[in-house]
Parts: sequence; C-alpha cells; structure tokens
Amino acid sequence: MRLVKLFFTLIITLTVTTGYASTIPAVEKSQVIVFINGKKFYVHTVKAGDTLFSIAGEYNTTVDIIKQNNPNAADGIKIDQTIKIPVSEKEKAAKKRKKDFITHKVKAGETLYAIARLYDISVETLREDNPDINPQELSIGQSLWIRRTDIGQSSEQEAQQELQEYADNLNKVEDDDAYIYHVVQAGETIYSLSRQYSITEEEFATLNDVAMGLKAGSMIRVPKPQAEEEVTTEQEGGVTLKEGENVVFRALASEQKLNIALMLPLSVSNRANANYVEFYQGFLLGLEELKERGCSETSLTLYNTAHDSVRIDSIVSSQLFEGTNLIVGPVYEDELQPVLKYAVQNAVPVVSPLATIDSVHCPVLYQLAPEPTKKYDKIESLIDGNKEICLIYAASNDTEFEQDILARLEGKSYNAYTYTFNKESIFTPRTASTRRLEETIDILNTDKDILFIVFANRETDVDRILGTFASVKVSNTERSIKVAEYEVLGSSRWSRFNNIDNTTFFNNNVMMVSTYHAKRDNAAVRAFDSRYIRSYKSLPSLYAYRGYDAAIIFGQGMRGDIDYNMLDKRYTPLQTTYKFGQVAAGERYINQEWMLIKYNNNYTITLQ
Repeated sequence: MRLVKLFFTLIITLTVTTGYASTIPAVEKSQVIVFINGKKFYVHTVKAGDTLFSIAGEYNTTVDIIKQNNPNAADGIKIDQTIKIPVSEKEKAAKKRKKDFITHKVKAGETLYAIARLYDISVETLREDNPDINPQELSIGQSLWIRRTDIGQSSEQEAQQELQEYADNLNKVEDDDAYIYHVVQAGETIYSLSRQYSITEEEFATLNDVAMGLKAGSMIRVPKPQAEEEVTTEQEGGVTLKEGENVVFRALASEQKLNIALMLPLSVSNRANANYVEFYQGFLLGLEELKERGCSETSLTLYNTAHDSVRIDSIVSSQLFEGTNLIVGPVYEDELQPVLKYAVQNAVPVVSPLATIDSVHCPVLYQLAPEPTKKYDKIESLIDGNKEICLIYAASNDTEFEQDILARLEGKSYNAYTYTFNKESIFTPRTASTRRLEETIDILNTDKDILFIVFANRETDVDRILGTFASVKVSNTERSIKVAEYEVLGSSRWSRFNNIDNTTFFNNNVMMVSTYHAKRDNAAVRAFDSRYIRSYKSLPSLYAYRGYDAAIIFGQGMRGDIDYNMLDKRYTPLQTTYKFGQVAAGERYINQEWMLIKYNNNYTITLQ
C-alpha cells in the first residue's frame, strides 16, 4: 500500500512539474538581421521568460558569446532590452534555381534603395535572397539575385519604409560604437545632415563614403548625440515644436472626405484680381479630373483673403474652417502665421502655391515655387570644363542673371566680351585673358564646343547677337571653314520677347532656366486648354496651369504620398515637374525642380 501511495505521489509530482514547465514560453527567434562593422547580427528583443541560457540555445550560440557582444547583459537581462547575437557562419542560404532569378551587378554609386526602385522589388526580398548583402555598403561588381516573380511588385514608399525599419533596428542595438544610422531622404545634403546632427562636413565625410555624392536611400552613420535637456522652439503663432521635429501627416482613408480650404486674394481693396480667379478655375478643373480618375469625395471651400490679416484670423477661427485637412494658400508670406498655427495643431499640410518664402521655416509648409539656390544646378554639366565658356555683355544686361552665373563660375576660366553694333556686330574682349578675335567670324573658330552665356536683356541686342552666331555658322560652313558646335544660355525673361522668331532660338540651341513651362503643342497642355476653353470661354494663363498642378499633386497626394511627406517622387501634371525636398528636419518642404528648356536645332524642345 505504501508503494502504491509512493507511485501516485511520483505521478502527481511529475505531472505538476511537467505542467509548470509547459507554461514557460519558448524563446522566439528574431528574423531581424543587421550588419554592424561588417558582421551579421540578429537583433533580439528580450521577452518575459527569456534567459541568457535559453536565448543562447535558440540561436545555437553560447552565453559567453552573447555577453562578449553585449557588455550591458553581463549582469543579467531585462524585458524589452535589445541585444545583438552573431549569425552563425553555418547558416547557409537555400540553394537557388537560376531560372527563378536574374542577376544584377552593382554599379558605382548604387544603393540598395536604388536597386530596389530599378526593379520595383522590395528591399526585404532583396535581403532575403542575398543574405550576405550589407545595406550600408555595397561593393562595385557584387552580384545580386533578383527574384523574377517579385519584379514590379513594390513601391517607393515600401522601399523607404523597409530601409527605415532596418535603420531603426540598428539604432535599437545598444552598441559601444556610439553611432546612430540615418536613411538619406531626397533633398538632404551633406551640409543639411551635418547641421542636423551637429557635426562638421569634414567629420561627416570621414564617417561615410561620399566620394560618389550623397544618394537618396543610402545609409549613413553619425555620432549619437550627448544626453541633454529637451529643447523646444516657438514656431509660427505660438505653436511649440521640438527643435528639428517634423509634423507627421497621415493619408486619408478611401472613404474619408478630403476637405480643402483654398485661400486666395480674389479681390484687394474691392478690386478684383483676375490672376487668382484663373488659379481657382484651374484648381477646379484639377479636382474634376481627379474625380474622373476615381478619387474619393472632395469638398472645396474658397476663401477670399483680400490680403488682410484680420480677415485671415477670422477665417481660420470660423466654424466652417473646422475639419479642413488640406490648405492651399494663402498667397503672401505675411499671411501665413495663423494658418500655420492651425495646421501644426491639426497635422494639416499647407501649400504655398506661388510665393518664394524667405523666413518661415515650418514643417507643415509646402512651397511650389522652386528653391532659388537650385536654379542653375542643371547647367553644372555644361560648365565642367569640357566647353569653352563665353560671356556676352551688351549696353544693358540682366544683372540678376549675371550675378547668379558668376557665382557658379567662381574658380573656372571663361572668356568675356562686350557686344556692340555699328553697322556690323563687334565683340570686344573685357579681360586680358579673353581670346582675341581678328574679326567677328572668329567667334566660332575654336577646337572646343562653346557655351555662350548672353546677359543682354534688350530684345534688339539679343536678336542681333543670336543672328550673328547663326550667320557666322552658315557663312563658315559654306566656305568649308570648321566651326565649333555651340549652345546659348539666356535669361528666362527672353520668353517674354514678342518680336524674336522662335526659329532664332532653335537655330542657336538656346537654353533657358525657368520656374514653369507649358507649351500649347504638348498633348497634356493641349487637353487642359481645350477643357478650360469649354468651361470658361477663354485661354488659360500660367495661373490657371499652377492651380491645376496644385490640385492634381496634393489632391492625389493626400490619399497616399503625404504619408512620406511627398518626398523622393517627381510630379508632372502638365509639362512642369515638381520634386519636394527638405533642407533639414523641422523646416518647410520646397520644390527642387527648375525647368531647363532647350530649343534644339532639329526644331524640337526638350525639358530637363
């Protein structure tokens, strides 16, 4: 009997013990792998019941190895602590069938993000199929597997999110190297990131390989900031934001109505302003087109601001304004403060449709006018030393254009001539180093291609200068004299000249940098013009085009792109392209795209 009691006691004890053991949760192996100093690590977040022993068992390693790589775990671990665990070299990737993949060889300057966008494939898939790839550091010539079935299945937004998740996981690891990792966004520069992280540009370049420039989607590292008291700044109308903090926008759900406030000075001092009426009309046509494309319900409320700050205060505080989730306007910078206050409090984007903003740096503000400092970025390849540069002055010149160009040419060599006309065209050297001309026809007598930059701002002078270039080319060609190929860069104000035949622009390969371009021989512009004429019985102006652009870009962007701040994407509603960038976190978003308009001698116009 005692034996029977003992037997039952043992059964109960074993049952209780076994039952207790089954309540201890198994260690869940992380699928997150990152590269730290060139080595692969799992990123494991400690959960209830985890011990160093159980974690080591799950990852096929030892407690000592975990402690070596995580000195802060030497005295034990706690829930939600993040630790890194070396990936065993024995873990091999599954063998791949070549017919299921294509290969891509990494080129100079390519990032994982760029490759993901090239094939519209997810970063996660690339990393899964190429387990030894380090997103922070690709090697030129390195071969990557590209899964055929996944090509075309991923978006820009997904690629950005996946890279950001990777950076976030890196930053979770409590590591001794004291760095944090950042995914470069479109529009960010070495200068802006150095400012953002309070280091010098030299320190930034030492920590990161920027020999090929700074690419969107590349992973950079910067020192972790020292612990300090939280800093806040007062922004626009008494709204408090942390220094360098962005406002988080959220895309509208498909069933949610988009409530737009359009704030324009339709009349000032009781005088109607036709330009802003045309902007409104273009905006309406943009919303109508979005509706035809299947976009969800939109409600538009038009407010006449009258360029009156008291009226704007009244508009923003009115009951009608409540629930607004996109604001287009007001037009003038001095009207923005009460609008921005509402926008920051409600996480609402504000679109400045026409003005170049000088002093407002609020992270809800989008500026459609392009960034002034970017105006001549697209001519850099023209002044890189491969062409002879000739500056042409006249009696009257565009001084703003001249100052911008001379700033770009600082440290570069060029010729400079003064143009005069006295029964014939004369080019007189302005500097001792400028190439002398025996006669006018020698202007094209050089072995290099030429870039003429013409500062003249009078229509008659411009017409004569361009006519001289063209006639010299024809004359020398007929006489079998070799002439240089040339292009002419002029002021955007030339497009306003009424008495110069466009043929002259084509014959001389004229280029202009402009904020906006819309020619009526373009199919998209032609279609808009037809619709506008049917609706309003008149030809549209540039104001109408801008209104249409604003409606298309942001009416559609509020359904998705606003989630990632409209960054790293180009928008071309008609002919003009927009691409938004942010100089630094906490500042406004500015259109980075200027239009380089090229009149080609085959009578076509190209835009860059």
